[in-house]
Amino acid sequence: MIKIASMVGGPDLKKATLAPYSGDLRAAFGKLAALGYDGAELMVKDPQDLEGSKIRGWLEEFGLRFVGICTGHVFFEDGLGLIESGPRTSQAALTRIRELIDLAAAISPGDALVTIGRARGMGELPKPEETWRLAVEAFQELAGYAQPRGIRLVLEPLSPKEATFVLSTVEGIRMVESVNHPNFGLMLDVYHMNLTDGNVAEAFRRAGSRCWHVHVADPDRRSPASGTIDYRAAMGALEDIGYSGFVSTEIQPWPDPDTAARASIEFLRSQLPGAERLGLPAKGRGHGG
Repeated sequence: MIKIASMVGGPDLKKATLAPYSGDLRAAFGKLAALGYDGAELMVKDPQDLEGSKIRGWLEEFGLRFVGICTGHVFFEDGLGLIESGPRTSQAALTRIRELIDLAAAISPGDALVTIGRARGMGELPKPEETWRLAVEAFQELAGYAQPRGIRLVLEPLSPKEATFVLSTVEGIRMVESVNHPNFGLMLDVYHMNLTDGNVAEAFRRAGSRCWHVHVADPDRRSPASGTIDYRAAMGALEDIGYSGFVSTEIQPWPDPDTAARASIEFLRSQLPGAERLGLPAKGRGHGG
């Protein structure tokens, strides 16, 4: 059964992130639980400022599952990417992601994820095949590091304005096949899929069992409730491939955090397979375009 989560920004972030709530993790978890969310995903960048056992306690207090850690601000704020402009892998980025894997394991070993999106780096090397080779090696190393710690590693295909390689679900599938590690899969973000894949539902079907996690937002990064993406078809495709993981919102806190979080879960619940049989509306209440 598909579960619904929300991104939460950690107190270590210095810049705004795509989450309704940021900063005070305990307060954020309480609000998400009251709205009926199943889990929480963390956007953090520096595990030195965070205590895994304390975060685990807050999640348990409010009955939320820990989804995992998203690493975008490792690159966005600190400029650390696995593939640098030179012909080598960034050891600083590898070290940071290992530390975030350790943090995820301290919070919830056995069923959590660490997502690599922008933290893979831009990969602007003269020879694209060199970028690909270095990325494969880095992902193999990190997937191997995460596996005994009970953490799965997932790669997020991004649109061209944010990366130069792995820009679509098809390219993501190719990378998963190149890495060829049982602890490495895909995190597919509907926002990027809408830009690069066209048909979101068909892209999910193409990914199949390689899809281990999903992010959702509307095309301007607000709540998915605008109705401009066919989420019922997307959710149906996820059901078709046997997906039973989390669908996690990664959105701006617009027009305010509480409204964004509430509108998102109400809409997503209405799009789940079988929702129409319960009399839930096909479209949620939009709040922006």
